[in-house]
Amino acid sequence: MKNFMMNGMEKAAERFKILDRIPIGICALRQDFVVIYWNCCLEKWTNIPKQEIVGTNITKYFPHLGQPRYASRLQDIFAGGPPTIFSSLLHKHLIPASLPNGNLRVEHTTVTAEPAPDGSYYALLSIQDVTELSQRVQDYRVLKDKALAEVQERQQTEAALQQANDQLQAVLDAVPGLVSWISSDLKYIGVNHHLCAVFNQLPESFVGKELGFLDTSFDFANFMSAFMCTAQESARQVIDAKINGTLRNYLIAAQKYQQGQAAVAVGIDITEQKQAEQKLKASLQEKEVLLKEIHHRVKNNLQVISSLLKLQSEYIKDGEVISLLSDSYNRVRSMALIHEKLYQSQGLAQIDAADYINSLTNNLVSFHKQISDRIDLDIQIEPISLDIDTAIPCGLIINELICNALKYAFVDRSTGKITIKLKVIKNKFIMLEIADNGIGLPPGFNIEMNETLGLQLVNNLTNQLDGTLKVCSQSGTYFCITFPRRDNFCQLPSHV
Repeated sequence: MKNFMMNGMEKAAERFKILDRIPIGICALRQDFVVIYWNCCLEKWTNIPKQEIVGTNITKYFPHLGQPRYASRLQDIFAGGPPTIFSSLLHKHLIPASLPNGNLRVEHTTVTAEPAPDGSYYALLSIQDVTELSQRVQDYRVLKDKALAEVQERQQTEAALQQANDQLQAVLDAVPGLVSWISSDLKYIGVNHHLCAVFNQLPESFVGKELGFLDTSFDFANFMSAFMCTAQESARQVIDAKINGTLRNYLIAAQKYQQGQAAVAVGIDITEQKQAEQKLKASLQEKEVLLKEIHHRVKNNLQVISSLLKLQSEYIKDGEVISLLSDSYNRVRSMALIHEKLYQSQGLAQIDAADYINSLTNNLVSFHKQISDRIDLDIQIEPISLDIDTAIPCGLIINELICNALKYAFVDRSTGKITIKLKVIKNKFIMLEIADNGIGLPPGFNIEMNETLGLQLVNNLTNQLDGTLKVCSQSGTYFCITFPRRDNFCQLPSHV
């Protein structure tokens, strides 16, 4: 009986021998799960020789095949049922077999019914190694998932970018100006709706066209051409453009981007502003002419008054009255000189302190002819510009103190020196210093208690300037008046 069985398996082995040449594992089972064929490929994969396993129940080597989930499906094959597949996704290692690196092979197994000589059926297991294919599928899935994630991310990015572009376009379309994007070769990349509406063109009609193609303004094309050739990141210029037959003025502001390969230009219509500016300039010019005429007339009127005072003094014999008239003459002349300087200045609101004080002092010294040749003037004036509200009190103070020094400081002296200084202190105050090296003030002198008109005038004018007055009489007389600068105070450049 045993020999008969062996002869049967040998015949079956001979029948399946051709399957030794194919590169897949082939195993044939009888209904009792006895192996009747084990090809060379399975020998190599499992290291189980066919002489050892053929004629033996396969569950001896692979017990799991006796489990119902496998056995039941094999029984269907033994009954001549249709082929069944043990997918590599669910049954990766139906016949566990190792790779050269020791890992188990991933197997895709197809089981078919093969007729036996006695009318029954064998189960023919075709075991294909799909390890590499499975790995490729897995890699493909990973790549697919990654690609899908990248696509989704890109779609989200593109959607966000499109949303940002839409928002930017909406903002630029709302700008009441002409906005355009321009390439380095001076062609339009895009424009906003306001520009399209002004020129009655569609947005796409601008794209790719060279600047100036509408023949409305070559100033813009020339400006952008010069700008793109420079290293400047931004620039602006006022240009003229003919819009619907009317010449308009536009302020163009340009900004480069993309490392200078493109630029955005915004044009704001300033036609009305320029017209208003021209009207304002014309109005200001008229007012300047009027103000200049006012200063001229005030100066002339003051000169008439001073001339009358001088003429009147020639008919008076009383020396005290003559002195009073002379003082009034000098005071009027100091004010007239201010209006003369304002009339001559370009600003009409500020005068150069150094020019004014030099002229005033020289006039006063020249007026006192009897002593003028013996007096040395030292005038140190910082480059300061004074408004009329400051210049008049300062001029009158200087007039009073210089006149007093010329009349009283150098009695019985052959020579003398008068020093005048005007400077800015901490950019907040102006200091006026007037000193002489004469005989000094009388003992116990108090300017606030002094009854002379001139010194009372000095004290009142100092208060008018919100200033402080300091008087010292050592080696002569020293007056120092410090007052806060006004908001419209102007300090001239040092080179003036």
